[in-house]
Amino acid sequence: MREFQRLLAPLKRKMAAERFLKWLLRLESGASVVCLGLVLLSKWVRMDLLWQCCAGLWLLAAAAAAVLAFWLRPVTLTQAAQEADALGGQERMITTLELLEKKEYSTMEKMAVDDGVKKAEQTDFAKAHVFRFSRKMLIILGLSLVLTAGAGFVPIQREERAEIYAKAQLERIEQAEAELKREELTREEQDLLDELTKSLRKELKLAKTEKEAKEAVQQAQQEMKKLEKESVSKDLRELAQNIEHQESTRSLAEALRNADSQQMQQALTALQQMLTQMSAQEIAELAAQMGEAADRLDDQQLKEALEALQKALEEGMDPSEAMGELQQAAAAQMASGANLRAGLQKMNLSLAQKGGTLRTGQEQQTLQAVEADGQGQGSGGQGQGEGSGNGGYGQGSGGQGRGFGQGNAEEIYSRTAAGMEGENVQLSGEDTENGSTVISQHRTMGQAGESMPYDQVYLQYQQEAMSSLENSQVPYGMRTLVSDYFSGLER
Repeated sequence: MREFQRLLAPLKRKMAAERFLKWLLRLESGASVVCLGLVLLSKWVRMDLLWQCCAGLWLLAAAAAAVLAFWLRPVTLTQAAQEADALGGQERMITTLELLEKKEYSTMEKMAVDDGVKKAEQTDFAKAHVFRFSRKMLIILGLSLVLTAGAGFVPIQREERAEIYAKAQLERIEQAEAELKREELTREEQDLLDELTKSLRKELKLAKTEKEAKEAVQQAQQEMKKLEKESVSKDLRELAQNIEHQESTRSLAEALRNADSQQMQQALTALQQMLTQMSAQEIAELAAQMGEAADRLDDQQLKEALEALQKALEEGMDPSEAMGELQQAAAAQMASGANLRAGLQKMNLSLAQKGGTLRTGQEQQTLQAVEADGQGQGSGGQGQGEGSGNGGYGQGSGGQGRGFGQGNAEEIYSRTAAGMEGENVQLSGEDTENGSTVISQHRTMGQAGESMPYDQVYLQYQQEAMSSLENSQVPYGMRTLVSDYFSGLER
C-alpha cells in the first residue's frame, strides 16, 4: 500500500494545488467585489484604514482557500486513483487501491495488484494532469481588481467648505515646512515633525465635512503641544512640579515647564520683590522647598544653583546672585530641544492663523470668552469705570468682564478666592449652519486681597489665564492670542 501511495503522491499533490487555486479564485473574486463596494462607499462615507481592511479581506480569502483545499476538503487517495484511471490507467488504479485495502486476496487479485503497481511506475500521471480553471472566475477576479484600483483614484465627495478649508490648511503646512527647513533640527526631531504633518495631510484629504477637517487640525495641534511639553528637559519638568504648589513660585514653575526664558526672568524678578514682603517663616519654607527640589534633580549645575539659593534664603543674604545662577542653569537646560519647540510653535501658529471663514467656531467663542473675562486695556471696551488706579469695570466687545489696565497707581489689589458670589452670564456665539452657540459662565468678583505691586499681580492673572487654557479643550492657537494679549500689558 505504501508503495502505491508513493506512486500516486505527485498526482495527489498536483490535484490539491489545483483545488487550492480554484478555491482561491472564487474567494478572492468575492473579496475583490466586496472591496470594490467599500472603496466606492468610502467616497461618501469616511472609512479609516480602508486599504488595510481590503488587504485583510484578500489575506483572509487566501487563508480560507488553503484551509478548504488542504484540511476541510482535501484530495483523497481514491480521487487520485480515479483521476489516474482517467489519464490512462484504465480502471487499474482504482482496482489496485480496492484490492490493497483488503487484508487478504487471491493469486489472481495479487496479479492484478502487481499489474496496477507496474502501470503506476511506468506512467507519469502528474505530468499528464492539466490544471483546469474557470474562465468566468478569472474574468471576475481581474475585472474587480482593476475596478477597485481605479476607484481608488476617484476623488472623495465632500462639502465645498471642507475642500476650501483643507486646501488652505495644506498650503499653510507647506509654507510652515519650508520655513522649518531653515531650523537646525536633528534627524529625530525632523522625523517627528514629518510624521505629524504626514498624518495631518492624510486626515485633511479624508475629511468630508468642514467640521472633520477642523477637528483634524485641532487634534494635530494638541499632538504638537504634547510634543512641545515633552521636549522640555526632565530636570526642568521635575523642578516645575516640585515648586508649583507654592504661590510665590507658581509663575516660575510655569516658566520652567514651558522652557520660556523671558517668562522665567519675569518670574524671578517678581519672586525677588515678593521676598521683601514675606515673613521669616515664609522665607524658611521657600528655602526648604528649594532644597527638596535640588535633591530630586540630576543636572549638577541646576542642583548647585538651587542649593545656593537655599543657602542665601536661610542666611538672609541677597539672593540676586543665586537667582542669576539659577536663571543661567535653567537657560542651559532650555537650550535642549529649543529648535524643536520653535518648529512646533511655528507650525501651530501657521495652522492657527485667523482670517475669513478659516477661524473655527470654537476659536471665536473662546476669543469672546477671553475678551469678556479678560483684563481689558483702556481701548478694550466702553463702559463706566469704578474705582481708581488699575481697578476698573468695563463692557468690552466680548461681554461684561472684570479687568485692569495700566493706570497711574503703582499698586493694585490681588484677588482671593473668598466670597465667590456673582452672576451667571451668557455669551452668544456667531450663527453657523448648525445654529447659534451659547456659552454659560459664572462670573464672580471674589474679594480684594492685599495691595501688591502691579507686576506681581499681573503675573498672577497671566498665570491663571494660561493655566485655564492649558486645562481646557480649546484650539492651541488661542494660547498665543492670550499670551500676546498679556505681553501688551507689560510695562
